[in-house]
Amino acid sequence: MKFSKQDIIEYYKRNEFGYSLWGNNFHYGYWDETTKTNRQATENFNRVLAKQANITDKDHVLDAGCGIGGASIFLAKNYGCKVTGITICERQVKQAYAKAEKEGVAHLVTFKEMDYCNTTFEDETFDVVWGLESVCYAESKEKFVNESHRILKKGGRLIVGDGFASRKEYTEKERKQLFRWLDGWIVNSLGTPMDFKDFANALKMSNISYRNVTQNVMRSSNLMYYASLFFFVFHIIDKFFPLKDYPSDAMYNQHKALKQGLWEYGIFYAEK
Repeated sequence: MKFSKQDIIEYYKRNEFGYSLWGNNFHYGYWDETTKTNRQATENFNRVLAKQANITDKDHVLDAGCGIGGASIFLAKNYGCKVTGITICERQVKQAYAKAEKEGVAHLVTFKEMDYCNTTFEDETFDVVWGLESVCYAESKEKFVNESHRILKKGGRLIVGDGFASRKEYTEKERKQLFRWLDGWIVNSLGTPMDFKDFANALKMSNISYRNVTQNVMRSSNLMYYASLFFFVFHIIDKFFPLKDYPSDAMYNQHKALKQGLWEYGIFYAEK
């Protein structure tokens, strides 16, 4: 099944309650010796990416797929940079502005309804293009990298933290397991780390790197898995009578697929 933009928009409308439970930074956390809670870990992931992208108060950052503005607000508040956040969900734009006002950074952030693969920005607008757990939704990862390259200034940085396919080919059983998770979160596909490197190389980008940080996000994956066990009856039924979908299906299966090495969590970086 191929999901449309409208499917993604409707998915996020249905799952807004999750933001209040997980926090404003609606992504996996980066766990290290500084983190004790999942909310600390999700903020820490922002910090890890910002450090690698060397974000300063002189930068203009594009938060590509900004959701309700969690990372945009974090960057503006902690680094003093100007941030433009874009999302295909009109409702999220309003929510992001409200949160920015509350956090006192409305003067530094702008939010727009826009597709990050087909933006209306002029060439060489941004110092950094930031994609944290949003690029997985791109129908074409190559189009995302190409568009990022177009709107980055010379010397600009592209930073992506997201799930990546661990290989090109899967057995039918592995593919079914992987897509029990992806379908649950309305994700059409994952790119491999090598795909992203190839796209960047084709554009003659420099300082290209990829780091597998699966072990750093595993505790967040575990938390989702444990939460899904409240619906253990569905999981048991599913073993004998496969269900198309059920509550917490994606939370359960993201963990199974990650433990089986069917996907990995990584940080991709490149400079124009």
